[in-house]
Amino acid sequence: MERAVIIINEAPSSMRAWNGFRLSGALIGADMSVEIFLLNDGVFCAHKGQMPPEEISGQNTGGKIKELLGIGVRIRLCTQCAQTRGITEDMVVEGIEWASMVDLAKSIRECQKVISF
Repeated sequence: MERAVIIINEAPSSMRAWNGFRLSGALIGADMSVEIFLLNDGVFCAHKGQMPPEEISGQNTGGKIKELLGIGVRIRLCTQCAQTRGITEDMVVEGIEWASMVDLAKSIRECQKVISF
């Protein structure tokens, strides 16, 4: 089975981040193995207490992450990026793995496709 790593650098309010999550679900539907790696402000996408404004209420990345975890997407976030932004493990959606840049490098080495949002 082909494997893709999707790197999300954007905050939850970004359509780029949202499209990265949407693509992840579509790739699972296309019989690919998918790993999402949250970097920079992308770590805010993992926040479990999101309350997006009404105009983007359907764009709750925390809820989308739960859905993706449920269908087999592996989701990791950069520990250093999260710590720099004051994010602790109890603040993120359960099931997300904390990882390092070395972990990301290994995932990239082992996959067939890398996509960055």
